[in-house]
Amino acid sequence: MNRQLQTANPKRPTVWAKWREFIKNEGARRATGFRAAFSGFRRLATSERHFQLHLIAATCAVILAAFLGFSRLEWALLIVTIGLVLVAEGLNSAIEHAIDTTTPSFHPLAKAAKDIGAAAVLIAAIVSVIVGLLLYVPKLWALWGQLSTRH
Repeated sequence: MNRQLQTANPKRPTVWAKWREFIKNEGARRATGFRAAFSGFRRLATSERHFQLHLIAATCAVILAAFLGFSRLEWALLIVTIGLVLVAEGLNSAIEHAIDTTTPSFHPLAKAAKDIGAAAVLIAAIVSVIVGLLLYVPKLWALWGQLSTRH
Protein backbone atom coordinates (compact mmCIF):
# COMPACT_ATOMS: atom_id res chain seq x y z
CA MET A 1 0.00 0.00 0.00
CA ASN A 2 2.87 2.35 0.78
CA ARG A 3 4.26 1.83 -2.72
CA GLN A 4 0.88 2.67 -4.21
CA LEU A 5 0.88 5.99 -2.35
CA GLN A 6 4.37 6.78 -3.58
CA THR A 7 3.79 5.81 -7.21
CA ALA A 8 0.24 7.09 -7.55
CA ASN A 9 1.44 10.61 -8.34
CA PRO A 10 5.21 10.99 -8.44
CA LYS A 11 5.03 14.81 -8.58
CA ARG A 12 2.98 15.03 -5.38
CA PRO A 13 4.75 14.26 -2.07
CA THR A 14 3.32 11.49 0.06
CA VAL A 15 1.78 12.09 3.45
CA TRP A 16 4.85 10.53 5.04
CA ALA A 17 7.21 12.81 3.12
CA LYS A 18 5.20 15.84 4.20
CA TRP A 19 5.26 14.63 7.79
CA ARG A 20 9.05 14.09 7.72
CA GLU A 21 9.55 17.59 6.30
CA PHE A 22 7.29 19.08 8.95
CA ILE A 23 9.20 17.31 11.74
CA LYS A 24 12.53 18.44 10.28
CA ASN A 25 11.41 22.08 10.06
CA GLU A 26 9.79 22.01 13.49
CA GLY A 27 12.97 20.62 15.02
CA ALA A 28 15.02 23.41 13.44
CA ARG A 29 12.59 26.04 14.75
CA ARG A 30 12.69 24.56 18.23
CA ALA A 31 16.50 24.40 18.21
CA THR A 32 16.64 28.07 17.21
CA GLY A 33 14.23 28.92 20.02
CA PHE A 34 16.29 27.03 22.60
CA ARG A 35 19.50 28.71 21.41
CA ALA A 36 17.85 32.12 21.85
CA ALA A 37 16.56 31.17 25.31
CA PHE A 38 19.99 29.98 26.47
CA SER A 39 21.57 33.11 25.02
CA GLY A 40 19.11 35.22 27.03
CA PHE A 41 19.84 33.23 30.18
CA ARG A 42 23.58 33.66 29.63
CA ARG A 43 23.07 37.42 29.22
CA LEU A 44 20.99 37.58 32.41
CA ALA A 45 23.53 35.57 34.39
CA THR A 46 26.56 37.50 33.15
CA SER A 47 25.37 41.10 32.86
CA GLU A 48 22.34 41.66 35.11
CA ARG A 49 23.54 42.37 38.65
CA HIS A 50 20.19 41.79 40.35
CA PHE A 51 19.74 38.46 38.57
CA GLN A 52 23.21 37.44 39.75
CA LEU A 53 22.28 38.32 43.33
CA HIS A 54 19.11 36.23 43.04
CA LEU A 55 21.17 33.31 41.69
CA ILE A 56 23.54 33.56 44.65
CA ALA A 57 20.61 33.65 47.08
CA ALA A 58 19.02 30.68 45.29
CA THR A 59 22.27 28.71 45.50
CA CYS A 60 22.53 29.39 49.23
CA ALA A 61 18.87 28.39 49.70
CA VAL A 62 19.43 25.11 47.82
CA ILE A 63 22.58 24.27 49.80
CA LEU A 64 20.82 24.96 53.11
CA ALA A 65 17.79 22.94 52.00
CA ALA A 66 20.04 19.98 51.19
CA PHE A 67 21.72 20.31 54.61
CA LEU A 68 18.34 20.45 56.39
CA GLY A 69 16.96 17.44 54.50
CA PHE A 70 13.95 19.01 52.80
CA SER A 71 11.08 16.72 51.84
CA ARG A 72 9.91 16.46 48.23
CA LEU A 73 7.10 18.92 48.88
CA GLU A 74 9.48 21.39 50.49
CA TRP A 75 11.85 21.05 47.51
CA ALA A 76 8.95 21.65 45.13
CA LEU A 77 7.91 24.81 47.00
CA LEU A 78 11.49 26.03 47.08
CA ILE A 79 12.10 25.43 43.38
CA VAL A 80 8.84 27.08 42.34
CA THR A 81 9.63 30.07 44.57
CA ILE A 82 13.14 30.41 43.16
CA GLY A 83 11.72 30.14 39.66
CA LEU A 84 9.14 32.84 40.40
CA VAL A 85 11.82 35.30 41.49
CA LEU A 86 14.17 34.52 38.58
CA VAL A 87 11.35 34.81 36.03
CA ALA A 88 10.20 38.12 37.53
CA GLU A 89 13.76 39.47 37.42
CA GLY A 90 14.20 38.29 33.83
CA LEU A 91 10.96 39.91 32.71
CA ASN A 92 11.86 43.10 34.53
CA SER A 93 15.24 43.19 32.77
CA ALA A 94 13.56 42.60 29.40
CA ILE A 95 11.09 45.43 30.07
CA GLU A 96 13.90 47.78 31.05
CA HIS A 97 15.98 46.96 27.96
CA ALA A 98 12.97 47.32 25.64
CA ILE A 99 12.09 50.70 27.14
CA ASP A 100 15.70 51.90 27.02
CA THR A 101 15.91 51.13 23.28
CA THR A 102 12.61 52.80 22.42
CA THR A 103 12.59 55.77 24.80
CA PRO A 104 15.95 57.58 24.83
CA SER A 105 14.74 60.46 27.02
CA PHE A 106 12.56 60.57 30.12
CA HIS A 107 8.92 59.73 29.63
CA PRO A 108 6.41 59.27 32.46
CA LEU A 109 4.92 56.14 30.88
CA ALA A 110 8.39 54.61 30.46
CA LYS A 111 9.07 55.31 34.14
CA ALA A 112 5.72 53.79 35.09
CA ALA A 113 6.47 50.62 33.09
CA LYS A 114 9.90 50.27 34.71
CA ASP A 115 8.45 50.89 38.17
CA ILE A 116 5.74 48.27 37.62
CA GLY A 117 8.33 45.75 36.46
CA ALA A 118 10.40 46.46 39.57
CA ALA A 119 7.26 46.09 41.71
CA ALA A 120 6.69 42.63 40.22
CA VAL A 121 10.19 41.61 41.31
CA LEU A 122 9.56 43.08 44.76
CA ILE A 123 6.33 41.09 45.11
CA ALA A 124 8.10 37.89 44.05
CA ALA A 125 10.93 38.60 46.50
CA ILE A 126 8.51 39.23 49.39
CA VAL A 127 6.64 36.02 48.60
CA SER A 128 9.96 34.15 48.48
CA VAL A 129 10.95 35.49 51.91
CA ILE A 130 7.60 34.37 53.36
CA VAL A 131 7.92 30.91 51.80
CA GLY A 132 11.52 30.75 52.99
CA LEU A 133 10.49 31.57 56.55
CA LEU A 134 7.79 28.90 56.44
CA LEU A 135 10.24 26.31 55.10
CA TYR A 136 13.41 27.11 57.03
CA VAL A 137 12.40 28.45 60.44
CA PRO A 138 10.79 25.21 61.75
CA LYS A 139 13.77 23.14 60.59
CA LEU A 140 16.33 25.59 61.94
CA TRP A 141 14.39 25.86 65.21
CA ALA A 142 14.38 22.05 65.57
CA LEU A 143 18.10 21.93 64.78
CA TRP A 144 18.77 24.66 67.35
CA GLY A 145 16.78 22.67 69.92
CA GLN A 146 18.82 19.55 69.23
CA LEU A 147 22.11 21.45 69.47
CA SER A 148 21.14 23.29 72.67
CA THR A 149 20.09 20.09 74.48
CA ARG A 150 23.50 18.52 73.84
CA HIS A 151 25.31 21.11 75.94
